[in-house]
Amino acid sequence: MKDIQFRGLTSKLVLLCLNTVWRNMSIWKRFRERKGAKILDMGCGRHSFVSEVIKAQKFDAVGLDIFEPNVREAKRNKVYRDVLVGDARQLPFKSKEFDLSVSIEVLEHLEKEDGERALAELERVSRETVLITTAVGTSVHHDYYGNPYEEHRYIWSLEELRAKGFTIRGKGIRGITNGDKWWLSFPMFMRPFQYAVYIIGTLFSYFIPSIAESVIAWKDLEAVKC
Repeated sequence: MKDIQFRGLTSKLVLLCLNTVWRNMSIWKRFRERKGAKILDMGCGRHSFVSEVIKAQKFDAVGLDIFEPNVREAKRNKVYRDVLVGDARQLPFKSKEFDLSVSIEVLEHLEKEDGERALAELERVSRETVLITTAVGTSVHHDYYGNPYEEHRYIWSLEELRAKGFTIRGKGIRGITNGDKWWLSFPMFMRPFQYAVYIIGTLFSYFIPSIAESVIAWKDLEAVKC
């Protein structure tokens, strides 16, 4: 299955899960009624995992990616108000420009020091909340379709993310649903089965991140100020 098709299906699945199994997630309850909220999707790729959420909620969203071909494709999808080429370590935005900054499956593609800078930049440009998803188990991921930034370079631990002040929820099951092998080596007709296993796994790992292959993590910056 082509990456663009995979990401399109996944973005629809994310929206479905937010309206069902994840409907009571505190960060979603805060933003789901916020039509027009200003959102940064940092590392948006060619077709973001949250593109369907952005469209359904009518968020005022800006995308950013370091790989120029991704930016060209994202512009054609017309999900964002604007899409820019930029570096996560030095975001080209004013401080507190966005209500929510999102980084979906990006942190693991950076070396540890670069990841530290990216998290600091996400906090700088955000007024309320930073939301990330990232792999936390051993997750082999190689570059593909000519994008040299796709390889996994550093996998953060739960302890490191908690030390940064993030609330953490798990998704998927470590050792089963992680990495290229799970998502890219099965034939297309197996995709519904893969999604079913992933969702069922998330029901177990959501409150037990130690068994998850990846996490949803968010930081309430207003609470930090208080």
